[in-house]
Formats: sequence, C-alpha cells, structure tokens
Amino acid sequence: MKKKNIFLTILCVLCIISSCVVTSFYPNVSSATPSKMPESLEQYLTAFILAKKIEQDPKYEYITFEKGTPDNIQQDIKKSLNVAISTAKNLFENDGNFHYECDIQNKITLKNFDVNIKKKDTRYYETLDSNTLNATDDVVNLINANSEKYYEYCSGTYYCGGEPFPGYTLHMPSDVVLTFYIPTVLNYDNSSLIDLLELDGDQYAYFFVTAFLICSAIIALYIFLNKYVYEKEAYIFRHVNNWLFEPAFFLFLVVDALLASGTCILTTYSIEGTFLNILNRYHIEFGQPVVYLTNVLAWSITLFFIGLSVYWLKCQFTTSIRDWFFQRTLVGKSILYFSNKVERIISTDLSDEILKKYIIFSTCLILILAFISLLNIPFFSFFIVVTALIGISVVGYKKIKNVQGQYQDILHMTEDLSSGNFENIKPADSGLFQSLNNNIYQIKDGFEQAVKEQVQSQNLKTELISNVSHDLKIPLTGIKNYVELLNDPSINEEDKKNYLERLNQYTDRLSILITDLFEVSKANSGNIDLEYSNINIIEFMEQVCAENEELLQAKNLQLVTNLPEKEIHVCLDGNKTYRIFENLFTNISKYALENTRVFLDVKDIGNSVVITMKNTSKAPLDFDCDITERFVRGDKSRHEAGSGLGLAIVKSFTEVQNGTFMIETDGDLFKSILSFRKSQKM
Repeated sequence: MKKKNIFLTILCVLCIISSCVVTSFYPNVSSATPSKMPESLEQYLTAFILAKKIEQDPKYEYITFEKGTPDNIQQDIKKSLNVAISTAKNLFENDGNFHYECDIQNKITLKNFDVNIKKKDTRYYETLDSNTLNATDDVVNLINANSEKYYEYCSGTYYCGGEPFPGYTLHMPSDVVLTFYIPTVLNYDNSSLIDLLELDGDQYAYFFVTAFLICSAIIALYIFLNKYVYEKEAYIFRHVNNWLFEPAFFLFLVVDALLASGTCILTTYSIEGTFLNILNRYHIEFGQPVVYLTNVLAWSITLFFIGLSVYWLKCQFTTSIRDWFFQRTLVGKSILYFSNKVERIISTDLSDEILKKYIIFSTCLILILAFISLLNIPFFSFFIVVTALIGISVVGYKKIKNVQGQYQDILHMTEDLSSGNFENIKPADSGLFQSLNNNIYQIKDGFEQAVKEQVQSQNLKTELISNVSHDLKIPLTGIKNYVELLNDPSINEEDKKNYLERLNQYTDRLSILITDLFEVSKANSGNIDLEYSNINIIEFMEQVCAENEELLQAKNLQLVTNLPEKEIHVCLDGNKTYRIFENLFTNISKYALENTRVFLDVKDIGNSVVITMKNTSKAPLDFDCDITERFVRGDKSRHEAGSGLGLAIVKSFTEVQNGTFMIETDGDLFKSILSFRKSQKM
C-alpha cells in the first residue's frame, strides 16, 4: 500500500478509535453528574408533601397567622398556597417521570415505585420529611409564584410589598416521609416536571471540552509527526495545501466551530438521555446502538476536520515567509497584482505610446499627492512626497538596469539566430524591446518550420526508396520471368494463357504494394491530409461489418458483435478509419481458422472508446517481431498474397488520428485492440 494511503487510513482509524473511547465514557459522565435538587423542584415537593397530608386529613391546618395580620394578606397567602398545593399534586401524580413512595403514619401509597432500583441509575433519588426541607423559603417562593403581591422573609420579619406584617407559621407534617426518584432517561411526552429540573447542558461542558482537547491534541500530534511529502499526496489533503490563507482560515474556523458545537449538543443530549427518548418516541428499534453509532460518526467527522485544519496550518510553514505571503495570502497576491499593474504602466515597449502611459502614471501620482495634501497634515504630506520621490528614483534606476540587461539578451538572440543555434532562442519579457523579441522568436519559428518540412520531405523520399527496394523485387522478378517465357515461340496457347494470368496477378500485386507504400510513408512522415468529422462510431462499425460480411462468409467465419445501444461520437477521418477496419477484416479472412467465430466488441470507458477484434488463428502464433512494422507478415511461408503493409497501415492511420493500436495473442487467439478519444460534449 502506498504511504499516502497508509497515512490516510491511520488517521481515519485514529479518529474512529478516539470517538469510540469518548463515547464509551458517556455512562460514567451521566452517573457522575451532581444530583443536587433545583430550588424550583424542592419548592413543589414541599407543596406536594402538604398535599399528601391534606389528602389524608382534609382538616389539617398547615398555616396559622399571627395576630394583627391583615385579612387581605391572609386570604392572598392562603389562596396562593392552595394553588401551589393543587398544582404540585396534579404535577407529581400525573407526570410519568416522577416515581414515589409516601409513608403517612405507616400508611404507604406508591406510584410506579421500584424498590429494587439503584440510586446510580437515577437522576435524583431522595427521601424527604419536614426536617430535610427549607420549608420557610420554599413557601415564600410558592406564594410569590402565584400572587400579584411580593412577599419576603428576612431576619425573622415578614414583608409584603416592602411593608412588614406580623407573619405566619407554617406547620409541616412530621409524620410524612416521601421517597422519590427521577430516572436518568426522561420521557418528554406531556411532562411538566422537566421544566422544574432546570436541565443545563453546561454540566457536561467540562467533559466535552476535556475530551475534545485531548483527542484534538492526539490528531494534531499525529499530523505534525508525519512527513509532509506523504500527507500532501493523500486524497482530500492534496487539495488543501494551495488554498489562500484568509478564506481557508475563515472556512476552517466556521466549519470546525459548527462541527464542534453540533457534536457538543449531540453529546449533551446523548448523555442526559434526550436523544434516546426521541428515538423511543418514534419507535425506532435498536435505539441505544443508534445513539452510540451517531455519536461515533459525529466525533469522527469532527476530529477528521480538526486533522485537516491542523494539516492546513502545517502547510503554512513549508515555505519561506516571503513566498508564503505573496503566494498563499489574499493580501500578498493583491499587493503583487497591483505591483505588476504599476510595473506594466512603468515598463513599456518602444512600439507603444510611451507618452500616453507616462501621462497616465504622472496624473495618478499627482492626484494621490494632492489628496494627501488636502489632509492638512504638513509633516505627513512632506513624508509621503519624499517617500514617493525616493520610490520613483529607485524604480527608475532599476528600470535602466533592466533595459541594459534586456538589450544584452536581444543582442545574444540575434547572434544565436545568425549561427543557427535555435535552442537558445526562447520567448521572454524584454520590456522596451518586447516587439523585437517577438519578431526574432517568430523568425526562429519560421526557420524551424521550414527545416522540419524539409526533413519530413527528405524522410518521405528515403522511406519510399527503402520500402520499394525491400519488397518490389519479388513481383518485378516474376513479371520479368513470365515476359521471357512469353517470348518463347514454342509455348502452346494454354501455357501462354496461364502465363498471362500469373503476369496479371503480379502486376495487381505490384499496384497494391505501391499504393500501400505511399499511404504508410505519408502517414509516418506527417504529410497526410485528414478530413475530420464527428462520427457515431456505433453506426460506423455496423456499416463496416455489413460491407465486409461477404469477405468473412467466404471463409465460413461467423461475426459476433457486442455494440453499446447509446451513441458514441468520435472525431475521425471517415475514409482513413474505414481503411483501418477494412484491412483488419481482410487480415482476419486470410489468417483466421475456418468455421470459427470472429468477435467485435466496442466499449465506452471514460473519455475513450475501445474497439477489440478477436479471432482464432489457423496457424500457430509464434511471432518473433512486431508484425505491425512494414513488410512483416504473420504468414512467414507467404502462402497468402499480400504486401505485408496491412497492419502497418492500420497502426499508422490510427496513430495519426491520435489513437492507439496494439496486438495481443493468447495461444491461438489473435486480438487487435484500437482506442480513440471521444469527442468533447458541446
């Protein structure tokens, strides 16, 4: 496995393992959560104990007022307490999250109370009586919750709306013992108790922050310890290292913040049981595994993006500060862009309107200085003017040095041109002499093109002579021999007829050979003319198969085609392409084993179309050379007539159209494989 893939695999595994470890701590975090009751819950439990006592003894007097307490205050307090007692009774009696056992003078009432439940498996598990409750403060708060007036109890004095009054005495029942528990996983359906629990995700924030920092540190350490050369080739990572600093910083900051926040919320809901309750509400099976896998996935994605962010940060330290600023920051690229614009204004070609550019530059400079002077800050204006003049002087000096160097470069180019050394003549930024540089380069291109055409023409002549001398001897010798035989006056008419027929065969063979020679030579020398058109290769192959079917039937060869139904368009020369497949079918008809099948497959693979032709050879395939070369034949005995140029023409015509052609053999199976690039979609 490549090292870049090993790096990415280990990173993913590290993220998943870290996520699994963090998620496995959820039950411990839940059981370790402080279980101190909220004040609002304690107040309503005080009212509930009073309600249970009144339920058993309706005449129980739970409050008495001191002498001198106004009647309106007495009525308001009783009314407010009665409302609170009634509310508490309805709340705890009907809420499915509240399970209790109430003992009143050894008379016990239960509601869904499991005596075997363990305290660690509950959110709250308490036993309350009159001694464990802060009844005075609880009653004051209950009264204020249901009254328009405001009551206080401070240092033994009761106040109503800031005015003191004699007060009251609350009689909490001493014979009532309430034992209750609230489960860890809450049922949110029609539950008013949840509002009293004052659920707060911040109680799990310490765990999340600690786990997040530890896991992020592990991922960051792994990223920093790996070699940058492997990391930058990994999938996803290779697209990050060239991102500009400012947008990438903002992107990673936002994405990491969103993922961390989302994971924190998911962690909180999962630990306190809200997520599981939602799944159970919608009757989703395997709720606990779903919660676990969702948290592992969320943590893994978050940690992976943390690793990606750390890698991007690591990329910022792989170059020098100057290169980093001008190549990887938006500010640096902007400065470089405007500097180039100014340089283009200052730098000019002798053929350009120098005066026009000078006026534009001078006008811009004057406007800038005039605007600065309007600020009415003399010292600041003087400093800017002096700085601008110094800058202009420095730029002017550098420009003169550049012009001198550009002149020397042009002089060297003319010397190379005169000596015919074209390799050293390359396009370059020549400033004032740019037009002259371009003209010299165009002259060089003209010379090279002329030499190239001359070499191609010479190659064509050389190849023609070589090819003709190679394979023309046999037909010419045959023609010469039969002409001498025909001059013999003693031959009879039947022999003369046979000699003329053989003579005609040799002349036909010679004509075909010469035609093939010209086509191969032109294709190899690059002097062939092509007329490209957008061809539907499927229809084209159907036409080729139909026109060559008789050729195969003559040898009892059955053609089996496998063509896609959709259209595949290729930009080719129709005539030259037809000649390719005509030669292949001719080659098959000569060398294929009779009474066998010939297969033709067309496949669409990405940006290319591949055409494969397969047949069984009637002779052993024991080539010791490339049979696509000129004058090389598979039939070494030359029992079959031919020039030996058929496959050479196929290869030449394929490659000249930017395609590929190759031969494969497997035992007696002969395969011709052609590949062409598909046309670009319009």
